[in-house]
Amino acid sequence: MTTFRRPPLGRALLAAAALVLAGVAAAGAAAPSSSLTPEEIIAARQAAYDLSVMDMAEMKMAIKDGLDIRKQFYPAKTLGRWARVLPTLFPPGTGQGETTLATHARPEIWTNRADFEKAAQNYAAAADKLAETAQSGDASAFAAQLEATDKTCDSCHDRFKAK
Repeated sequence: MTTFRRPPLGRALLAAAALVLAGVAAAGAAAPSSSLTPEEIIAARQAAYDLSVMDMAEMKMAIKDGLDIRKQFYPAKTLGRWARVLPTLFPPGTGQGETTLATHARPEIWTNRADFEKAAQNYAAAADKLAETAQSGDASAFAAQLEATDKTCDSCHDRFKAK
């Protein structure tokens, strides 16, 4: 008897969120200005952060459950892609108090842009190494690199996210 295995939660949420974000983008494109509003940009970046948290949780669970680490290549690669686009989701006008949506983005994102972009580059590099490590199938190396990737994420939050 064949048993059905439910897809990992992170991938299911990723697919659902991609549809939501595509809808937000389409709604923005349909507006007369043909660009996203600051509120739509904030909503998109918050959803993307949620998805990256789910990717990290899925990878941690794969390690804990002793799953084939090579199957974590896609979530790891996705984190790198997210890290590269992350700075573009913080245009001027999307800080705390500049829109009707609450955001935890600290002013330093805009006043110290070079450091913010460098932190995103560090995150992308760590996530790229994580994806490479996933391909190797070495679970202990993957676990160590996942921890290193998580630390790059935390270091950015420590500097650029209000508690």
